[in-house]
Amino acid sequence: MNIVTAADSGFFHCLKELASSVRKFYNRPLIVYDIGLTQQQKQQLDSVAIIIPIEISEKVDHKGRSLICSTGIASTRATHKPFCVKKYFESYREPMILVDADCLFTAKVEESGFDVAVTRAPSKDKNTVYENGVINSGVIFFNTPAVELVDRWALECEKEKTTDQKAISDVLSETIDWDKFNQLQDWHGLKVKVLDARIYNDYHLTKKGKILHFINTKHEKVFFEQLMAAHNQGRDIRKLFARIKRGRISRTEKIFNKLKSIFSNK
Repeated sequence: MNIVTAADSGFFHCLKELASSVRKFYNRPLIVYDIGLTQQQKQQLDSVAIIIPIEISEKVDHKGRSLICSTGIASTRATHKPFCVKKYFESYREPMILVDADCLFTAKVEESGFDVAVTRAPSKDKNTVYENGVINSGVIFFNTPAVELVDRWALECEKEKTTDQKAISDVLSETIDWDKFNQLQDWHGLKVKVLDARIYNDYHLTKKGKILHFINTKHEKVFFEQLMAAHNQGRDIRKLFARIKRGRISRTEKIFNKLKSIFSNK
């Protein structure tokens, strides 16, 4: 099992932590497809990651943003992902987990019995509209190359108003029942499983998650560093992030952050 991601310079602070967690639980380097890392950053990752250059089709505008949600907030396209999957299986035969650079492993995860698995958070509201796709594409399991699915995904990513997440959700929705968790389902001959995001793609940062995902503002450097420091101390980072967002940081936390800042600048 290999852990695979792609990153540019803006996610370097997250990438270091992800690589360390992969080394801890898998005793192997993280595979990183380089979509904009600096030379200095790549040198710093040399001992914990395999950095692989990759060219992404200009047709998918993978660094752009797309306004597809009614919130008025543009979503990151991240349409490089199917190309990373293709590139990976050109050189490797082992199963892999494709994760966003702002993920972190808290346990070793190796699931089998399917070809591809995606993650979705259960919802009690059957009328929820998922404008940016049903799944969260920050964690996807590939136990096989899944060539037809990945090709369809890449083609869908060429649409101007889409994201990697919406694209793969739309393609899989042809046959997948999103409310059937942990059951094998068929997508044109491919065995697909829907896994619980609360365990395998935990963007709420609970203590149950085996793969944490620091989405949105959680991966901003100023927040991420505080959350990682707390995580390493075994603290409840979900509660901490809620307090940070509300602007209520305890006196102890303020002192800790101040001391950290002083010593890190020496």
